[in-house]
Order: sequence, then structure tokens, then C-alpha cells
Amino acid sequence: MKLSLLSSIRLVMMLLLSYFYYLSVEDHTTLQTTYVIIAALGFCINHFLIHTPFAKNYFSLAIGLDSILILGFVFLFPESTLYLILFGVNAVTLFLIADNKKIIWGFSLAFFIMWAACILYIYQETGIFDIPSNIINFTFIVFEAIVGRLIHKLLHAQEKIKDQYDELQETHQALTIAHEQLHDYSMQVEKLTLVQERNRISGEIHDTVGHKMTALLVQLQVAKELMNIQPEKSRETILLCEELARNALQELRLSVRTLKEDNQNRSFIVVVKKILEDYQEMTGLKSNIYVKGDVLQIPPSIQLDLTRMIQESITNAVRHGQATECHVSIEIADSAIETSIKDNGTGSPEVNPGFGMKNMRERVHHHGGQIVFESNPREGFIVKASFPLREMHWEMGGA
Repeated sequence: MKLSLLSSIRLVMMLLLSYFYYLSVEDHTTLQTTYVIIAALGFCINHFLIHTPFAKNYFSLAIGLDSILILGFVFLFPESTLYLILFGVNAVTLFLIADNKKIIWGFSLAFFIMWAACILYIYQETGIFDIPSNIINFTFIVFEAIVGRLIHKLLHAQEKIKDQYDELQETHQALTIAHEQLHDYSMQVEKLTLVQERNRISGEIHDTVGHKMTALLVQLQVAKELMNIQPEKSRETILLCEELARNALQELRLSVRTLKEDNQNRSFIVVVKKILEDYQEMTGLKSNIYVKGDVLQIPPSIQLDLTRMIQESITNAVRHGQATECHVSIEIADSAIETSIKDNGTGSPEVNPGFGMKNMRERVHHHGGQIVFESNPREGFIVKASFPLREMHWEMGGA
């Protein structure tokens, strides 16, 4: 394992202090010389032992062996107090590696016992009790223990940050994948919605334009039969056929344009304005639109059905009410979308929902909303609809 700068300095200090102990005596005995060599080798072995993969399990053994080697210096070199500096280096190792507080407290208690034994032994051998030196060196031990613990906390904080960063990266990747899947699902839903809308419009073309073309064919056959018998009646029938053909062509153009617009990425308001402009161009219907609130709050599915509802309402206003003006109002709140389409047509004393109105009702009810049709003679026609954004409610059956 590659040694860090701090651990290398620790080993160097151990070896230097061992050498200083050797220099502190002028006439060395064979035992002292041998012990300094053995202690230096022991410090090296313990140092590498601490930096093996087994350090977490056996580091207390290495620190214990270091402590025993330090005590050997006390008994062979009683004149020096350098042993406290060695204990200080050992304290850095203990407080840097140890996670278990019981081990820290155990070694701390053992140190005070050994320190007391060393002071007593040195006093017995030399008759000297150097209080200032002991206090200074003990302060050094405390300082090294604090530094070791701070480095321990810093390393653990770095490991925790790294783990959290890795978890964050994994979460980010998972969110990215989920976002991509959600985008794919959204595109699929949008395509399905457009397919359903095209199918519905195709059905409407069949039901409306097809019906008019069938009626046109019948009237043409009648005109053909009356051409020689009742020319005037035949002429009236041909004029009726012309009107039927014009209406069918108008509805066909609007339906085809709707299908074309479904394939374009245009905003809701732009589409609605385009519909109103087209009706003004083809029928002379004057119209205006009022919008209150954030249009972006309207879900795409509701935008589509709301567009069709507005289109059907103004179609009915022109076709059945002979309206010349129409006012569209859309108010978007946090909980609902309120819509009103009002015209100045002839109106009716009774509202009898036809194919178009039933279709509008189905669209609104599909979103859990409510729709109301109001009309009075010579007061025009009003369509009011409400689309909930947060809550939906359906009722089936009734008294």
C-alpha cells in the first residue's frame, strides 16, 4: 500500500528519536546499542503492519508493541524524557486510526499508568523529577492526540462525501434514465392521442360530409326527374344542391385543416386564433378571444379537446344560429379551467343536443368536467365548460 506523507513522517520521527536516544549516551553498552537497532526495526515493522489491509483489526496490537518498545528506552536510557515525544507520535496514530472509543479510552488509561511508572523509575534511578519537561512533553502529547483526531474526522468526512457523491451519481443516472423513459411514454401518449383524434375526425367527416353528399345525390336525382316536368321546382332543387355542396366543402376543408394542424407543434392560443381567423375568412364571423391565467398550465390532452370544443361551438353558431359575432373566454386558475363561448345568433327556446353537442359533452366529461348549454330566442347561444386540474369527479346513474 502506498504510504502517505503523514505516515512517512511518523516513521521518520520514530527512527530519529531512537537515534537521539543513542546519541544521548557517550559510552554505549552492548545492550543499549542492540536495543536501539531492535527498536528501530520494530518501529519499521509496526509501521508497515499498520498500513496493511489488516490495520483495522490489528492496529491496536501494533500500537501496543510500539508502547512496549518506548518503555524499553525508559529503562535503558533513564536520563532522557524523549520517551514522551515517542508516546506523542503513538498518540497521533491511535487517535487517527481508532474508531472504537473504548480502545481510545483503554490506551489513554494505560498511558497514564505507564507514565507514572516511568516517572517513578527515572526518579529512583537518577534522583531527578523534571516537572517542567514532563509538563511540556505531556502538552505535546495532548496536541498530537487532538491533531490525530481532527485528521481522523476529516478523512471520515471525505469518505462520507465520496460515498454520497457516488450515491448522487447513481441517483442522477437513474433519474436520467427515468426522464428518458418518461419522455418516451409522453411521446407515445401524444401519438396515441393524435391517432384517436384523427380517427374521431375521420368519423365526423363520414357522418357530416358523407350525410350531406348523400343528401346532395338524392336532391340531384330529384332535380333530374323534375327537369322536364317542373323546371322551376328543378331549379330550386339545384340551388339547394349548390348550398349543400358549399357547406360540405366548407366542413371538409376545416376537418382537413384540423388534421394538418395536429401534426404541427404550435401553441394552443395560436391554433385557436387560426381557427377563428379561418371562420372569419370563410363565413364572415367576427370573433374575439379573452384569456386569463397561464396557458402553460393547461395539459396537452385538455388543450386538444378544448380546441375541438371551440371549433364545434362556432361551427354550430354559424350553421344553426346564423351568428355574425362570437366571443371566446378562457380563464385558467390553479384548480380549474373555465371556458365560455357566446354568440349573437338566433338562439332557441329549447336545447336539443345533436351530434356535435354530444361529442363536446363526451370530451368534457372525459376529463371529469362539466358542460352547460344555454340559449334563448334572439339572445344567441352560450356554451360553458369547466375542466378540473387537480380533482376529478364522475357521477353514473341517478334518481
